[in-house]
Amino acid sequence: MNALLARVPADAAGEVPEVAASYLHPGKVLAFAEPALITTVLGSCVSVCLWDAWAGVGGMNHFLLPDVLSGNASPRFAGPAFEQLVARLLAHGARRERLQAKTFGGASLGAAASGEPRIGSRNVEAARRLLTERAIPIVAEDVGGTCGRKLVFETAGGAAWVRRLRGAGA
Repeated sequence: MNALLARVPADAAGEVPEVAASYLHPGKVLAFAEPALITTVLGSCVSVCLWDAWAGVGGMNHFLLPDVLSGNASPRFAGPAFEQLVARLLAHGARRERLQAKTFGGASLGAAASGEPRIGSRNVEAARRLLTERAIPIVAEDVGGTCGRKLVFETAGGAAWVRRLRGAGA
């Protein structure tokens, strides 16, 4: 994690607060009880951003694979990444019934095995399934396609900024 100071837009009183900014590496989870900016870069991976606006608590995961292999609790997999994020947010004072979600990533990069859905699509479906099972509404998403994404998420209010990354062949 690389902690920096960043600026966010002015609040209603015209104040521009400084907030912590962190880079989220693949297979990791971050959650904050104070306003923060989390940045990551996604290809076929997916990030689920969750926040409780009332409590000002939010966080993000960055998982690489949809299915857990033989009980592995690594956040490299959708299920453990999701559960760890929710647990951290609840520990910071969020309430499960107030959580909202935004999902990002899941691009189709490279070839899939014959007849199988691409890993990006499978990651998106895993994220949607986990959120639906726990009755957490998805209020926005930017998923699929053929481009990677740079994502910045503001934890307290749930704002997100996405920039599509186009490679040489895109």
